[in-house]
Amino acid sequence: MSEEINWGKVTEMEQVLQKDDEEKLKRVRVFNPKELVKRAKEIRELYDDDLGVIRYKLLTYAQLNEIMEKHPENKDRSMQLLFKMLAPASEGLTLEDIKAMPYEVVARLLTKLTKEGSFFPQKQSANGSAATPSPKP
Repeated sequence: MSEEINWGKVTEMEQVLQKDDEEKLKRVRVFNPKELVKRAKEIRELYDDDLGVIRYKLLTYAQLNEIMEKHPENKDRSMQLLFKMLAPASEGLTLEDIKAMPYEVVARLLTKLTKEGSFFPQKQSANGSAATPSPKP
């Protein structure tokens, strides 16, 4: 009642597993802090149905700390955050320009930039709610 082992099938399965392992290794990214800093300095864009293309730059940890230390009020922090993100991509933009924007625009920009415009943007799930961010392959 013993069945004979099909060594050809075993070898074929081993090759399939080895190829799968090789494919997984190709997709693995190595964290490179210098490359990350370089990419974080780039001007980014995201689209809003009402506002159009929004050009911005990510804040650095140092910039965020500076804003937090210098501006104890949340409203001042929000204005500074928005200004520091938009100014590098909008020549001549001033803090006064940000303050002169309609409230709804400021609120939309802050919301959009902190969700979709973050370094790890949130993906929308099938039901429309924000899903947990997943790394890009």
